[in-house]
Amino acid sequence: MRDEQKERRQDTVERSVAREEGPSSDHPGRPEPLIELHTHLEGAVTPARLIQLAEKYGQPGLPAACLEADGSRYRSTDFAAFLELFKHVTLMLRSPADFHAVALDLGEQLAADGVVYAEVTVAYGVMQRRQIDPRPVQRALHEAAAVIAETVGVVVRWLPDAVRQWGLEAAWPAWEAAATCGRELGVVGFGLGGDETSVSCGTFAPLFADVRIEGLGVTIHAGEAAGPESVRQAIELCFADRIGHAVSAAADPLVMALLAARRPFLELCPGSNVVTGAIAALKEHPLAAFLEAGLSCCLNTDDRAIFELDLRGEYQRAADTLGLSASAARRMQEQAVAAAFDAGVATEAARLAGILPG
Repeated sequence: MRDEQKERRQDTVERSVAREEGPSSDHPGRPEPLIELHTHLEGAVTPARLIQLAEKYGQPGLPAACLEADGSRYRSTDFAAFLELFKHVTLMLRSPADFHAVALDLGEQLAADGVVYAEVTVAYGVMQRRQIDPRPVQRALHEAAAVIAETVGVVVRWLPDAVRQWGLEAAWPAWEAAATCGRELGVVGFGLGGDETSVSCGTFAPLFADVRIEGLGVTIHAGEAAGPESVRQAIELCFADRIGHAVSAAADPLVMALLAARRPFLELCPGSNVVTGAIAALKEHPLAAFLEAGLSCCLNTDDRAIFELDLRGEYQRAADTLGLSASAARRMQEQAVAAAFDAGVATEAARLAGILPG
């Protein structure tokens, strides 16, 4: 344990030196403040960090399965291949110190992107599948969040999730670990990810009933790799507060009406949907349909390092290709604050950043 704490402290010192030397960013000038609600910690593992972890664990050949030949970026992929890639990346996250280091990496990515409040998904289900206890990891993540807030001014909260294709029996221990950690360690909700086509969302209804009893938020990936029925089940059977992706919902007027009636918040990820093949091109994303229906939503990166996405770029591309106006983008940010699972803290961060009036 002392060795891991020493490793985490050393990583923090190295970052402090890098900040003193001056930040680097593809976006010069002070970025506009933003809120992000759908981004995965494991998707923030940079190619450089993956190579470092592979060397640490004696797996020098693993990066070749994930990265382009020059090691500077991840290989392009469809959704099935992405799940396999995600598995390779998570294999290199083995200790609390590893998760702490990646969290600090993500904090710097968020700060460079202008994000002031983020809720970050963490794959508890994957950890437990690999015999890793999520509780020491969560303590390390909570510690990292404190460092991030102090050093780069980004507020980070955590969303553990279960893996759909492994079923309800495997999901319960992930949820129980999340409940044990609770808000005291920055856990503000619980989610469901993985292969959406594998197991019906309704299978997990008892678990999400328990999540709601504990007073945590419910967010479910639905309508990304499966049809509108997946979105309907997330709303009607699991009472999701938020839906991740929701792309296919736009094809079904009844599901759109259900969204308008129940008002779950939509965590949209257009750039990710293009990369994984959920949509063929950005112009096909149903953002306009969602906005015209009066649905509350915001844009997100999903797996920012793996997909080479940043949130400001997502909003800019939505403006250029989907006709998103500046006023609509601002409303989306205001709605994201209201939809946050730590709404009081998100509201304070948004006010300080100027997203909301003081």
